[in-house]
Amino acid sequence: MTSSPGRFQSILVPLDGSPLAEQAIPLAVAIAERARSKVKLVLVHQPLLLMEPGPAYTQTELARQKADRGYLRAVAGRLRERLGRALSTAVLQGPVALTLARYVHELGTDLVVMTTHGRGGVRRAWLGSVADQLIRLLEIPVLLVRAGHPDSAASSVQLSEILLPLDGSPLAEAALEPAAALAQLWDAEISLVQIVQPVAMTTDPPLAFPTEIDDQLTAIRREAAQDYLRDVAERLREQGVRASGVAFLGGGVADTLLHLARPERVGLLAMATHGRGGIRRLVLGSVADKLVRAAEVPVLVCRPTGKRSKRTSGEANLQVRSRTAS
Repeated sequence: MTSSPGRFQSILVPLDGSPLAEQAIPLAVAIAERARSKVKLVLVHQPLLLMEPGPAYTQTELARQKADRGYLRAVAGRLRERLGRALSTAVLQGPVALTLARYVHELGTDLVVMTTHGRGGVRRAWLGSVADQLIRLLEIPVLLVRAGHPDSAASSVQLSEILLPLDGSPLAEAALEPAAALAQLWDAEISLVQIVQPVAMTTDPPLAFPTEIDDQLTAIRREAAQDYLRDVAERLREQGVRASGVAFLGGGVADTLLHLARPERVGLLAMATHGRGGIRRLVLGSVADKLVRAAEVPVLVCRPTGKRSKRTSGEANLQVRSRTAS
């Protein structure tokens, strides 16, 4: 794992014309100023679907496209003094998520910063939205800002601590590199955590719902988790990143992490979309989904890619074939 303050050289911020979507801008600008990266504000134009093709439709569409370009110019104008020539805009056309994903690939973007809601408003569920689709499609980190919180100036964005949950699997470690890069930009500390589930005591005959906890086995599991976190923290410190790790006993993983990720203590939550469940497990319904929808701090979401994810995917397929054969 390698990281540096220059890890994020190109940042893309999707907008849709709504004030909610613009709430991702301060954090994106703060990162760009520290990393000296380029920022691209992008809006995917959506054509009218309720008008019949004809001169009136064409005139209306041209006016709407002009309005989209004017909107992006106005937003960029407010940021030009900070970013100068590092800031640019683009209006695209097509299916929103697929068009953005294709554009990210063409640009060689390192990071997408966006809110979890846009025109649909804060009442629109994150599930099925553009943010969720991009997490599935992109092989780069997506930094999600929960819409609805008061906006703030880019200069006031501070990250003193980054919470990063691990579960002992290589897939979950996919968030380490981008989190370390952000930590170096702010000289923030990465707090590694692992939520250890209590080990239920076995009974004879086995009960459907065990009511007692095996304290000894639970202690052994927690100690192993603590040793693992200590090793990962040491790897980060060797690269100049302040890091520590603590294994917590907890019931619900998401609820425990939400409790730990309080905004008065943590500035950002970073995590991979897959862990022990393997690459075949979708982010929908997972801990990552619950944290993105409920966390009061920005969430950096990373999808495992490359040899690590391919290896785990192959192992999962082998296990499926073995179960089928048996």
